[in-house]
Amino acid sequence: MEIIILSIDTFAITVFLLQTAHSVEELSTGFHRKWYLFKMPFWAFLLFEIVFEVFWGSVVFLNQFPLREYLLPFFFALMFANGVQHIVWAGIAKRYIPGLITAPFHIILFLIIYYTLIF
Repeated sequence: MEIIILSIDTFAITVFLLQTAHSVEELSTGFHRKWYLFKMPFWAFLLFEIVFEVFWGSVVFLNQFPLREYLLPFFFALMFANGVQHIVWAGIAKRYIPGLITAPFHIILFLIIYYTLIF
């Protein structure tokens, strides 16, 4: 029986791909019009998502990115918090909110990462 050891890089790529799917869900379901803090034009939300994806993609895929060893755990925690926030928001609204389909996967993946890398 072979034991597969997953690395932080494997998790980082997985979280990044999940976040990309999450962003597509938000963009395609009108998150920019429904966010509870403030509404924004689609172009502004799209620009934010592009900058966000480029930054975190750089952290994930460039091994020499400055402070990468601190940024990756922060990214994992940030995506966990994002998933929780979407689920809480949906619970309060008692309806689907943009990003809800992919949000639980952020939580599940974070717990897998936590228990795999910590224990």
